[in-house]
Amino acid sequence: MIKLLKVAKREYLERVKKKSFLIGTILGPVTMAALVVAPGLLFELTPETQEKIAVIDHTGYLFDNFERALGDTLESGAPMFVLREVTSGGSDIEEIKSTLGIEVDSDALDGYIEIPENIVDEGKATFFGKRAGNVKAYDRIESALSRAVIGKRLSGEGMDYESIRHMIQGVDLEALRLEKGEEKKGEFMLVYLTSFIFIMMLYMTLLLWGVAVMRSIIEDKNNRVIEVLLSSLKSKELMMGKIFGVGGAGLTQYAIWAGFSAVLYLYAMGMGGMAQYIHFSPTTLIYFVVFYILGFLFYSTLFSIVGSICNTDQEAQQLQMPIVLPLVFCLVTAMAVFQNPDGTFATVMSMIPFFAPIVMFLRINILMPPVWQIALSIAFLIAGIYVMGILSAKIFRVGVLMYGKRPDLREVIKWLKQA
Repeated sequence: MIKLLKVAKREYLERVKKKSFLIGTILGPVTMAALVVAPGLLFELTPETQEKIAVIDHTGYLFDNFERALGDTLESGAPMFVLREVTSGGSDIEEIKSTLGIEVDSDALDGYIEIPENIVDEGKATFFGKRAGNVKAYDRIESALSRAVIGKRLSGEGMDYESIRHMIQGVDLEALRLEKGEEKKGEFMLVYLTSFIFIMMLYMTLLLWGVAVMRSIIEDKNNRVIEVLLSSLKSKELMMGKIFGVGGAGLTQYAIWAGFSAVLYLYAMGMGGMAQYIHFSPTTLIYFVVFYILGFLFYSTLFSIVGSICNTDQEAQQLQMPIVLPLVFCLVTAMAVFQNPDGTFATVMSMIPFFAPIVMFLRINILMPPVWQIALSIAFLIAGIYVMGILSAKIFRVGVLMYGKRPDLREVIKWLKQA
């Protein structure tokens, strides 16, 4: 046990003393949060500007209804959209469009819309503009034009347009999240964002520190250090020492992140209104660490198998793909789990050791599953760690002393039988 701890200490200090560890610890959560939150935040905070739109109305009757439907205003109270009806006046339609195109190029107009005569039947119109980034404005234009067309269709059945506008007026649905009977306002998007940040951190750290175990084994093999170490301790102690040392470095990183999170949370609480933008609790952080530890122990045994078999990083990159794919699959299916966290798919996925560290944590953060499911998932993970630990120890015992050509599957199975 003492020798195992010495190996763990060596692996731990070797990593935490590197500048890359400090940089990754500080920039990791900051970068991840920025990549996820900043685009949406900038999108929401971007000030809206007035849009000058020309309308070529081939129907001859839709412009007024369209203008009334597009009654959005800016914060200053000014109209968001200034519409100008363009009539042909005997001119060729292509000449009119060419003239409007020049106005768009010179920024006199933000764009123009061509409404065909058959829009009521076909439901299609065309917008011509120079900038394609103002999604909010285009959505409002499309919605207003749709309402105007629907109003015209219904008015053809003898109904008054103003009555129709009132009848088709939309509803502003406010989403409130219930947690233990308590209403929490506007948290659905926050739950999604924080959950996504957490599972990305789990994915990156499980992969990063698992690969670190693999590379540590390969490095010691190439330097022939492994032979010296095995002369004074058992192969199982060496493997577990490496896993515990690298895992300890990961836990240190998480402890620092947890400290940052606590400071951020306290700061947000002190700022009052900012607290609504923070969605995690001590329970979330506890489960985060639990599933990191279990996930790391499970995946590190798999990566140690690859490190024992391979002699170079190039060989290892080819063999580690089957190990990485389950982690990638968790990210690909995260939206399905988010939409139905207590469904059959999410429940089954959270019980399989390859997916449990990410999927079960995601379920816990979205909608707390029954305690027995969490306990069963953890039990399956521990069982998977035990089984994979035995297999990896047997392969490690033989593989770390093998050099030269990389063994094939039949030879690895032969190692298992010999061990």
